[in-house]
Amino acid sequence: MTESPRGSLNAQRIIPLATLAAPPRGMDPIVARLSTALSEGIAEVLEQERAVLVLSRHSTGKLYLDQHQFSTLATPPQIEPTADVFLLSVTRSALLRYLPMLAALPPLSFNMEKGPGAFLLSAGSMLEAGMLEGTISQTRQRLMQHVTDLLITTILDCLQLEVSVAGRRRHRQKHIRHYIETRLHEHDLTPQSIAEASGISTRALYQLFDGKDGAVAGWILNRRLERIHADLTNPAHDTLSIAQIALNHGFRNAAHFSRRFRQKFGASPREIRQRSALRLGRLEQTGSSGWHGRGG
Repeated sequence: MTESPRGSLNAQRIIPLATLAAPPRGMDPIVARLSTALSEGIAEVLEQERAVLVLSRHSTGKLYLDQHQFSTLATPPQIEPTADVFLLSVTRSALLRYLPMLAALPPLSFNMEKGPGAFLLSAGSMLEAGMLEGTISQTRQRLMQHVTDLLITTILDCLQLEVSVAGRRRHRQKHIRHYIETRLHEHDLTPQSIAEASGISTRALYQLFDGKDGAVAGWILNRRLERIHADLTNPAHDTLSIAQIALNHGFRNAAHFSRRFRQKFGASPREIRQRSALRLGRLEQTGSSGWHGRGG
């Protein structure tokens, strides 16, 4: 028995479909049996602005979002078209609207022998074999919705996410805050650029930050100020000017920085640095007042 890419599945872990919010319309799942070399088959589907999940009884499943993600693989998958391989594709934009965290992840791997991946493989095989041919449109629509639900459940299980709305919201918050943390040094970091990079609307981003328009910018400002305060009280940064430290953390306007810093910490950046030096017994001047003036 092949081991799951992330280890054995927990038999006690249950993921009921009823807890899933309805996936967005427009996923349009399509299943096709692989008839060419695997890399060519995947590339052809990705060119159509569709994400593709490779389903195979002889290998772990793989989810590819776009051509860039697929082309950067060090070793492209080597599965012959003679194997029992299916390509399940969905509209990429619809998938990312529902699970925007996928945009920042490498290709996902799925266990196809048990768990939701095995169910998805069976469903894909039946679809490709034409089991829905002759069914009325309403029945087909409902069954295809179940396939979409099963795909989402398989992805969530792979990511080990809670499938409740609250669980997915917490994961999105964690992912987006991590994205912000890694880019606090960028001067042009804005709610608009963050939302675009996360594959969601600016309104959805605000909702993740308690629904307030200024909450995202406020969180960015606070994290920048906290990092600057940490650098000013760290002897390892004594050789850096206050101006350089502020620039390193995304500030370009001296007056704005000094005002915001004083509002948060009740003292100027220079005063904070001097107090830290006194506490550590470093009485000498550090010569680090890069921005001059009262707010320094």
